[in-house]
Amino acid sequence: MKKKHSMAYLVVGIGFALFHVIAFVIPTDKTATFWTAYAFSILAFVTQIPLWKIAFDKKETLNSKFLGIPLIHVGLTYLILQLIAFAVFKIFPTLPMWLAIIVCAVILAIFAICSITGQAGVGEIDRLDEKIKTKRAFIQFLQMDIEMLANSESDSETKILLTKLAEKVRFSDPMSHEMLCDLESRIIAKVEEMKTADDKKYLIQEIGTLLTERNKKCKILKG
Repeated sequence: MKKKHSMAYLVVGIGFALFHVIAFVIPTDKTATFWTAYAFSILAFVTQIPLWKIAFDKKETLNSKFLGIPLIHVGLTYLILQLIAFAVFKIFPTLPMWLAIIVCAVILAIFAICSITGQAGVGEIDRLDEKIKTKRAFIQFLQMDIEMLANSESDSETKILLTKLAEKVRFSDPMSHEMLCDLESRIIAKVEEMKTADDKKYLIQEIGTLLTERNKKCKILKG
């Protein structure tokens, strides 16, 4: 991760140096318009540092998204647009300063709006992801419990039935629903009862029936 940080900052540094070579080696009048575009360009370079840090510090680097676009790409697009604007005002330094301010400010504002909105969107996506994980937890835990029962079962026939039940759970609809809470609670209660039962066969059958009912209701709720 540190290597990625170093490479990213090196790229920004090289771009920054090249920008200054082009800005000051190629002859042009250093008017107020030039310096205005220059100042906004410096700001565009500086903003890359926190943006790249945010991107690389995330466990999944490019998951900060605005409309599906990685945040780091939003930052680079901003930098490129600002450099294009600088190039225009460098070539035509006699253009009015107010025009340079407006153009560069608009580019900066669009970038800021995209970044802020994108981060808000990321928060919403994270919240939905967490909600989905919670809804999937029922099936995952249920499968684990039944598989553990199958592994510890000494009766071969019961072991086969438990293994088949675990497979049925595995291929059940992974998404839960608030309207299925009572039904899922009954399934959990049956599994808990099965942990201490001497004869598990009738409980396995009951759980299988309840699972079938749950899967059918899941299909209806998605309908």
